Amino acid sequence: MTRPDIPADKLAEVAGLATALADRILEQHAAGATIPPNQFHMLVNATRMLQDHGVAWPAAVDRVLTEVARRAEAISDGDDRVS
Repeated sequence: MTRPDIPADKLAEVAGLATALADRILEQHAAGATIPPNQFHMLVNATRMLQDHGVAWPAAVDRVLTEVARRAEAISDGDDRVS
């Protein structure tokens, strides 16, 4: 399946929105709040779009995904004290 070309300015807008969403998720995490699943799904979808078009992930997105991977690994190792 061929992906349609998306103008660079639109991809930059998606990257900006992904950064804002990742920052919000990080703020919620720092405050001890639950992260709504739909926020994370939106972040993943935006990240996929960027990746599909060869655009590097914003640093905040990388931080969120690294934290999620760390937590998933801790859970799979049986550490239920993930924080």
